[in-house]
Amino acid sequence: IFAVIGEELGFIGELLLITLFVLLIARIIYLAQSALRQEQWFGGYAAWGIGLWIAYQTIINIGVNIGLLPTKGLTLPLISYGGSSLWVSCAAIGIILRVAYEVQTPVSSRIRQRVS
Repeated sequence: IFAVIGEELGFIGELLLITLFVLLIARIIYLAQSALRQEQWFGGYAAWGIGLWIAYQTIINIGVNIGLLPTKGLTLPLISYGGSSLWVSCAAIGIILRVAYEVQTPVSSRIRQRVS
């Protein structure tokens, strides 16, 4: 799919897509670090894992498309329509959104919401 994006949108489109992936991965890793600083171990490590998974899959897919790596058959996360791959990518982003909520919301207000 990266090759098709390059064909349709050109070099600028590919650079834009790579930039968006870098920003997404950087934000996820920053969120993971924030969760670990707040001693939210599960959320922090889950975010780290999801961030590394998206980074690994993106690097492999782009590397295959530009001819640097042998073919692997991995989809481009959040872009390729692979059925189950798209479902799992969306579920992973849902987990990231929940970790972001837990990191940004003070503990006292979360307790108050559960009690009432």
